[in-house]
Parts: sequence; C-alpha cells; structure tokens
Amino acid sequence: MLKKSKTYKGYILLEGIFSLGLLCLIIGSYVSFNQFLLQKNRQAQDQLSLYRVLYEEIKRYENYGGKLQAEIPVNGINYQLHFYKNHQELLEVEITDGKEFLSIKKATNKK
Repeated sequence: MLKKSKTYKGYILLEGIFSLGLLCLIIGSYVSFNQFLLQKNRQAQDQLSLYRVLYEEIKRYENYGGKLQAEIPVNGINYQLHFYKNHQELLEVEITDGKEFLSIKKATNKK
C-alpha cells in the first residue's frame, strides 16, 4: 500500500504548474520566431519579384523601346517603372510597388 507523505503536500501541483509555464514559454517563443521567419521570407519574395519585373522590363525596353514611365500589373500588384535617359543613353531605372523601392544607376567612367 502507498503511504501518504505529509512533507510533500502541494509539491506535485507546484511542479506541474512550473512545467506547464515552461512549456508555454517555449511554445510562445517558437511561434514568435516562426512568425518572424515567415515575415522575412515574404519580404525576400517581394524583393525578388521586384528584381524580376525590373529585369524583364529593362530587356523589353532594350529590345523594343517604349515609354519612359509605365505602370505594370503583375499578379495583382501594380509596379511603377521610370527610365531616365540622356541623349539616347539609359542612365537610371527606378521601380516601386508602393512598399519597396529599387533604383539602378549606370556607372559612369571618369577619366
């Protein structure tokens, strides 16, 4: 038969509460870290999409010409594109989707 211990009353309850609190802390930090990683992944995908659209539009502009300012809808996102020229030479290209901004400038050779 089991003997009742009078010296350890409440010890199991305290141990259970401590374990549950520690488990909640670990799960909460995991969820928070996972949310942070998902946000970083989403930002990287948005930036990659910005580079992809910029590359496609520069190639289209080099091959066929076109307007210096354009609005390009891709997958439900509107990108604003601006080309800056000087005497038939492309100097700078800017693209934005409202959240992110990307600008590429041509390097100038100074002698």
